[in-house]
Amino acid sequence: MRTKGYYLMILFALFSIVANAQNIKNKQFSLISYNMDISKDFEAEIQALEPFIDNIKTYNDLGNEKLKAVLIHTTYYYLKENLERELEMEILPINTFMRSVKYDDFGYPNANIRQAIKEGDSRFYFRVYIKLESLTKDKRDESPELFEERDYPVVYPSLSIEITVYNNEGIIPVAKWIGATNPRYPLAIDEYLLKGFDNTEMKILPPEDNQTDNLYLMLDRAIHNTIQYQLNNY
Repeated sequence: MRTKGYYLMILFALFSIVANAQNIKNKQFSLISYNMDISKDFEAEIQALEPFIDNIKTYNDLGNEKLKAVLIHTTYYYLKENLERELEMEILPINTFMRSVKYDDFGYPNANIRQAIKEGDSRFYFRVYIKLESLTKDKRDESPELFEERDYPVVYPSLSIEITVYNNEGIIPVAKWIGATNPRYPLAIDEYLLKGFDNTEMKILPPEDNQTDNLYLMLDRAIHNTIQYQLNNY
């Protein structure tokens, strides 16, 4: 048993070395899947914004997933822009596999790593998972003072990003980059909550300006935290 444990430790150490040795600068990355999970609690809490959301122009709109349609494309392309700039990686177009793999209803590839390696020619492949959920109830119980003197509807969301990276040599992930953020305070449920996702420009100000928080600013922080995680761990 001790011998088995010893070899497992060596295997884990070798895996860590390989994962940390991945040089991604100027390397091509192909997206193989992208999922966004929006909790039912969050959707229910911002239901008052439904008329506003319904009037936002979207692409690949399925009708019954309008909020997801509003968020999913801006989220991906803002993430892509930051990853390419900060990590100097090259991310290929989402249709790079052409008809060799299946695509989801929003136009993003829905492939596994075996398919990607067989059909693609990138050095790296990656999948993205975004989770947007409500922590309003828990936060209200934990820190009721944050909700005092707020005579308008609020929500306390949490946004997280998980990027799983593979290389072209096997099906075992070589890295996982993660980042998450919560707002500094409960957010008002009004149109500003979705500014930046509603086809209007959202200018991000320096931290010292104490800009009113919203989902777009949360996305910016979550992306920053994901990139910092990669830089600190790989």
